Amino acid sequence: MTDAEFLQALAKGTYPRDMMDHRAHLRLALLFRDDPQGARDLLVRYVTRIGGLVKYNETLTQVWLKLVSLHPETTVDALMKTPLADSSLPFRHYSPERLWSDEARVRFVEPDLRPLPAPHA
Repeated sequence: MTDAEFLQALAKGTYPRDMMDHRAHLRLALLFRDDPQGARDLLVRYVTRIGGLVKYNETLTQVWLKLVSLHPETTVDALMKTPLADSSLPFRHYSPERLWSDEARVRFVEPDLRPLPAPHA
């Protein structure tokens, strides 16, 4: 599936749920590296269309968008050979209680264990 087909399937809500895994989320973040709000909006539209909005977590989305934007890799295959391949990476920065809190689901909350990486100067 081309990137354009992938994005169109997300927008229409036709991308298969079982294929919307960690790799697909990284792909979306990478394709929208320069437009994180666009990635977030498309993801919310997708999960709304498939009836999965109850599982959506704003903090988790923002964390992954930030981590991908800071990474130099330009392909999903390359990202999957980095620490970003580990879907539990946010738990190095957040306790489960904070990351799964109601507040974190609806708005970005800062980490409680250690800061997220800063953008390179």
